Amino acid sequence: MPYLIGTDEAGYGPNLGPLTIAGTLWETESTETDLYHALSDAVANKSTRFAKSQKVFIADSKKVYSGSIEQLETNVLAMVYALSGKIPADWQELIELLCPQHSETHSQRQLWLDAQKKNLPLAADLDNVKILGDLFQQSCARAGVRLLGIECHPIFPPQFNEELILLGNKATLLSTYTLKIVNRLMTHCDDDTEIGCDKHGGRSKYAGLVQAILAEELVLVGNETREISDYSFRKDDHDVFIRFQAKGESFLPTALASMVAKYLREVFMAIWNQYWIKHLPEIKPTKGYPVDAKRFISEIAELQSRLGLSDHLVWRNK
Repeated sequence: MPYLIGTDEAGYGPNLGPLTIAGTLWETESTETDLYHALSDAVANKSTRFAKSQKVFIADSKKVYSGSIEQLETNVLAMVYALSGKIPADWQELIELLCPQHSETHSQRQLWLDAQKKNLPLAADLDNVKILGDLFQQSCARAGVRLLGIECHPIFPPQFNEELILLGNKATLLSTYTLKIVNRLMTHCDDDTEIGCDKHGGRSKYAGLVQAILAEELVLVGNETREISDYSFRKDDHDVFIRFQAKGESFLPTALASMVAKYLREVFMAIWNQYWIKHLPEIKPTKGYPVDAKRFISEIAELQSRLGLSDHLVWRNK
């Protein structure tokens, strides 16, 4: 059966905390399948929290988050539960389920993360998570759809800064690690595959990276505009079509990837703030975006120096 893959990121702009990139893999009856339509009895692209019949809310992470972690967490964990039958009890279990490329070395280079506890869920109701996850699975069974995989990769400041030097710019870094996730997900695909990615930093040309990371045969270039860039190639005797599109979250696999990336980053930022507040109780939490990040880094500067933490370990250069 054909496959759909969607990718997105969270934390592209901030200077503090990780850049998180996620991908989701689906098996369907056709690459033309509209998952919102096929799963409409259990999935909606707007909240049904106060409706008589609740559904899983899958949309752009900004729309799902809307200032509260509860709604985002409930729907992300429902999908994790539907996929794995597990609800992670803490951030380490979340990493084990979603981040196969994460290693202890990544955590050890982050003093604020090493040996820190953060129990999950942060705000979601476990019973509601299970109800939504079961509802989703039942809908998939009726529609002939399967969620086969969710993968997320957090890139913390040390790795981010090192890769930035090697790759030259932030957009190339994002595209490279996004396509690496796609390549790993594609190892499970033995039929035609459609891939949807959100645009990367305004970039319009991706053919070289697609050729280098994904393709065995020549990549054919379709459109390369501000709104959409698309490519096709053959792999293992199957057709692969990949699209980079502005506001790509209209494609459900990309929307879920957006939510997973956002949730994982929120969990890490909760741990970051927890660590510094423990040492500096008066400090105001941060989301890590440039203006507030400068305020935060100045307020921790003295403690950071005493701890022997260089800026390279905590501050993203772009």
